[in-house]
Amino acid sequence: MPMQKTRLCLILLTALMAAQPSWAAVQMEPKGTPMRKLQRGVINIALSPVEISHELHLEKRKDGYLPSWVSGLGRGSVYTVGRALSGVYDLVTFPLPVPSGYEPLVYPELVTEHLEDVK
Repeated sequence: MPMQKTRLCLILLTALMAAQPSWAAVQMEPKGTPMRKLQRGVINIALSPVEISHELHLEKRKDGYLPSWVSGLGRGSVYTVGRALSGVYDLVTFPLPVPSGYEPLVYPELVTEHLEDVK
């Protein structure tokens, strides 16, 4: 009996989630607010590994002394750590307006902005 109730609840929950795709959409807060800084911190921590793939993508177009995967992986790893640490800083200090106006420490502000540049 309890297994049937659990199954029924999961089916209803799945149906509700499928019926409301707007629940999955994330609305970013306006720039210059503490909540935007909090969102930026969480996103930059979670998606910091995207820096590796972005740098690999940039390096494959260059001719250099090192193979592109070596330099892309190295630079991407360093940028990943930097973006993750920036995210931790934003997460910890989101109520404080430091730097002034809740400006980001790294640019682009969000790692997802790299994805817009890829063609």
